[in-house]
Amino acid sequence: MRNRLIILGMFAVFSCKAQVISLEQVSQCESGNCPEYTSIKDINNRLDKYVGTWKGSYTDGRLYEFQFIKKIGYSRWGGKPRDLILGRIQIKKTDGTLILNSLNASDSNASIKGLEFDKSLIKYQMYYSGNAECNDKGYVYLFFPDPNNLNQMKLTFMQEPDIIVSCPSGYKTLMPDAKAILLTKQ
Repeated sequence: MRNRLIILGMFAVFSCKAQVISLEQVSQCESGNCPEYTSIKDINNRLDKYVGTWKGSYTDGRLYEFQFIKKIGYSRWGGKPRDLILGRIQIKKTDGTLILNSLNASDSNASIKGLEFDKSLIKYQMYYSGNAECNDKGYVYLFFPDPNNLNQMKLTFMQEPDIIVSCPSGYKTLMPDAKAILLTKQ
């Protein structure tokens, strides 16, 4: 009987320390009220619908290609492992001139890294870092305008507010700020 109590006690201690929480649970956390956890898992495979190559264009003539991959147990900056989406991007002008190509970047150098879902689990938030000296960084939101059509997705970039000191005159962000790009799955 004593051995059973010891084993049960050890199980309770280890299960409390080794708690895995879902992406859905993280989306509901506010002001640090998340339970202690060791990793964040995509238990319900919510990230799978974002995976693949997506293409679209913007009214200024730029052509966008995004490649999104799902990473399991990705750990950045020594943090706790989590399942997320990593994104790479290629941007061209309509004449084919290459503006940016990060399609071959390593996972650690991927320019777009997943964060979490909003409370309604409709938008997936990611962080984008392009030309940081020109404040070409901020949050990317992915969502499906029609939840029954997973072949069309919208991407919206929201630039971080910051003071720019060393940016060339007339610089504009690589992705349009606060404007949606309609993407089609390839």
